Amino acid sequence: MTRSAQRRVVRAASASLLAAGMALSAGMGATAAAAPPQFQAVGAEPAQPTPPPPPEDGDPAEPVEPAEPVEPVDPGEPVDPPPGEEEQVPPEEGEQVPPEEGEEQVPPEEGEQVPPEEGEQVPPEEGQGAGVEGELPAEGEEAPAAQTAEFPNLPPEEIQKQVTTRIAESQLSAADKAKAQKALDDLVELATNGSAEEKAIAASLAQGLGEALRLGQDDTLSQEERDRFNKIARGIGEASAKVFAPNASVEDQLIYGDILTNLNAVITGLTDPALDADGKAFYTKYVDVLLGGLLAAEETGTAPTNPEDKKKTQEQLQKNAAALKVYQSAGSSESERAEAKATLDEQARAVNDPAYLKLVAELKRLKAPQACLDVVQTRTQQAGWPDGSLWGLTDTSCEATVKAGAADSGSGWAALFDCVLNEPFSTCAARIPDE
Repeated sequence: MTRSAQRRVVRAASASLLAAGMALSAGMGATAAAAPPQFQAVGAEPAQPTPPPPPEDGDPAEPVEPAEPVEPVDPGEPVDPPPGEEEQVPPEEGEQVPPEEGEEQVPPEEGEQVPPEEGEQVPPEEGQGAGVEGELPAEGEEAPAAQTAEFPNLPPEEIQKQVTTRIAESQLSAADKAKAQKALDDLVELATNGSAEEKAIAASLAQGLGEALRLGQDDTLSQEERDRFNKIARGIGEASAKVFAPNASVEDQLIYGDILTNLNAVITGLTDPALDADGKAFYTKYVDVLLGGLLAAEETGTAPTNPEDKKKTQEQLQKNAAALKVYQSAGSSESERAEAKATLDEQARAVNDPAYLKLVAELKRLKAPQACLDVVQTRTQQAGWPDGSLWGLTDTSCEATVKAGAADSGSGWAALFDCVLNEPFSTCAARIPDE
């Protein structure tokens, strides 16, 4: 892919990526509270302690040692500064210069971060947490460290080297490792040759891939959690392939760019110690619902083959991606955030829909294998009722059952099964029996 093509691809999605993606790069610092940073520049000097600021007017001054007696000076020699003015001494290397007299400086509260020097990355504004924007650590908790500019300070080839090692050591299949490597290579190329904006986005996404792979091998996590992070790494590979595809449409770039960035946000959310139980449950559900649908929509054997069906599943992915963007935006109201959460709750609860339960009863009457029942349930959770359920019926594990149902002319479900066999499943909802 040429450099100009890559810039075109990412610029198309840059507005949505910057809205959430750059907060994610900062959000990666939330994991530092629970785990060591994953990309540390080799030979980096430790940060120098910040000297305390001078006392405000009216504050009690620190005790001062008695000054040495001043020797008389020759009239021709330079005169010492008048009382109250100290001789200006050049600061040592790494030492910060206190503000001049009259310049207001408020001493930092206990636990508060000292404002950065010029050139340093600015920490999140008040009201923006490292995981979900607008949430702060609970009272008494230490604020998560702000993400420093590790990637801009680390050469792209070093980023590639470190994440490549993690890909090789991961538990992903050979095919998924190849997709993750391709995603990394595309991001590193952009981090090398893109604009400043594109480099920052690419660095954030490359870091997210590396972090997902690290957490996928973290023995302190449960097997379920490790599997979830490995699934995120797979999702990054799939979504990145869509964004960087040479023939990708602008619509695909925007949809999968949002998904790619949102997966980064999920990593932050799932590892943020300040995130409450409801927020963590939301991110977990988001991974299981959206990511499951993304992977199933791309994998051979489960991916829809009809263009109409592909469009239907893509619309659902877009709906879910938009829900997370609203949920984690600091500008969203409580009602908007609740509505976004309800989007995924609706899908997860679709397996309790009375019509869905009637379909399951019919499948059981036709002696459907458990694999068929499982895939129909999974797709229903991922894409809702009825689209997800109809998608599930196209799985190879349901093929014999659907054929038997279509041949049973005495059943009210025969027309639906016949439609699934011969038409795009997204057009078959009208064939669902009323009773």
